[in-house]
Amino acid sequence: MDNQELPEAYLLSLRLLEHKSYQELTHQLIIILLEWPGIIDVAAYEIFMLTRDVNKPDDYSARRFPLSLDDCTKDENQGLLTFAIQCSHSGLYSHHMDGDEYLIFDIRENVKPRRLLIIKGNVSDDQLTLLTGLLQVYERLVILLDSKERDNLTHLHNRQTMDIILNQVFEYYQRNDANIDEKHSWVALLDIDHFKDVNDTFGHLYGDEVLIMFSNLMEKTFRYSDFIFRYGGEEFIVIINRLSKADVVMVLERFRKVVEEHGFSFGSITVSIGYTFVNPKVSQRVLLEYADSALYAAKKNGRNRIEYNDQTSYESNGVDDVELY
Repeated sequence: MDNQELPEAYLLSLRLLEHKSYQELTHQLIIILLEWPGIIDVAAYEIFMLTRDVNKPDDYSARRFPLSLDDCTKDENQGLLTFAIQCSHSGLYSHHMDGDEYLIFDIRENVKPRRLLIIKGNVSDDQLTLLTGLLQVYERLVILLDSKERDNLTHLHNRQTMDIILNQVFEYYQRNDANIDEKHSWVALLDIDHFKDVNDTFGHLYGDEVLIMFSNLMEKTFRYSDFIFRYGGEEFIVIINRLSKADVVMVLERFRKVVEEHGFSFGSITVSIGYTFVNPKVSQRVLLEYADSALYAAKKNGRNRIEYNDQTSYESNGVDDVELY
């Protein structure tokens, strides 16, 4: 990079540094790249490997940015995604397909999940040098933000990240007016039963172990297309995407049984779950109040159960003097 390119590289890097979340950062990078002559399109993906079997390198799930809840393995870049998954390269490299030129940027180290950028078009040698430097800045920021957006103990996404992602789910359904009786998205609030007793009886180290094991069970049980978060304390949230009501009940019941049957070091625990459907016509706060009301009902009705709120009403959690937590 010569002295004439340094000011431009500096200004472009500053545009990236202004953003404090992965979503905002990636959106800004796409805007920057689409301003460049020769670049026709830019697509960003999160990649989840569904198996560690080396004989099945194309067994993956992809989530496109901006958030799409549709099956991204069937979009126009399917062939490129499959090629990139099977490719041993990381970082920036070029590829030709069907007469078109592509640059692929693969971030697979120190980040979860793996990230891919697919850049369609031709760039000059000078642009390529500048692009390489810009993408290196982007990669370092992605790694930094991925750490920032996760809970320190469980390594699940934290509450602040949940606000961002839930807003993107809202926007998806505002763009796609889906029928909630068909495949839809759902918010479930999960609370470990009698968690205070675990801390009081066995100490906080055992309590932390329960939280870590519980989060591991969530990651193993729920799908890659879902989003799981540590909401705070012993409460967790999962956004379950593109399922019917009957299927979401089956998924939540399966997880409830997984927790109930799991052997923790000191014995067993159970989980209470309240859930509702994603309704983009209400605020996030109200939506979470619906889910929290369903959770309250699950606790009140005996714990270790699932309750649904259809959003016609919700019961205030402060009106009953029964100790539930």
